[in-house]
Amino acid sequence: MRTLVTALMVSIASGSIAAEDVLVNRQAILKKCAKIGVFQNIVKQAQTPEGKAIIGTALTLVGVDPSTTVGMIGTIPVQGDSGAQDTYPFIRSPEGYTICTVRNVGVGSGQHGIETHGDTTLNATLKRSAKLDGVAMYMVVPCKVGTDTRVHAQFDVVFVKPHLLNKAQCLKDGQPLWHARNNGTKIWISSP
Repeated sequence: MRTLVTALMVSIASGSIAAEDVLVNRQAILKKCAKIGVFQNIVKQAQTPEGKAIIGTALTLVGVDPSTTVGMIGTIPVQGDSGAQDTYPFIRSPEGYTICTVRNVGVGSGQHGIETHGDTTLNATLKRSAKLDGVAMYMVVPCKVGTDTRVHAQFDVVFVKPHLLNKAQCLKDGQPLWHARNNGTKIWISSP
């Protein structure tokens, strides 16, 4: 099993919300015919254009004023992935946090920027329970001779401390995020 590694986590502080109350993670996935790669877009400084964009997105998604304080935290691994055709990757909320929302960044060539080229699938659902708290995915990337099958997506995941769940603009448990197949995508979340 090969583990995907997430790219960015920052903490955000604003007024009554402490720096450790909200985390945002930029996740980039590329899977091609049993070969998995992750583009690491680690923001080394919160003042870079990409850092400001990610942080601004997270703040907007949870209803916080974008003029806030930010600090780097670390990364989150993606669990449950392998080189198999059908996989179930899962982005688990960090300990002490719960999933709040997800925003599609839209970098792939497919509809809404989620690329499912060839006979491929990438579905995602927000899960919030004692056992599963995070983003649950179902990914199919078959290896067919003479074809180019791949999945490519990039999205921001926002986590909050449980006491902010009802104060922030968080999605409900079981909320589908997107269903993408053969470059056609039905999406239920914010997208460019």
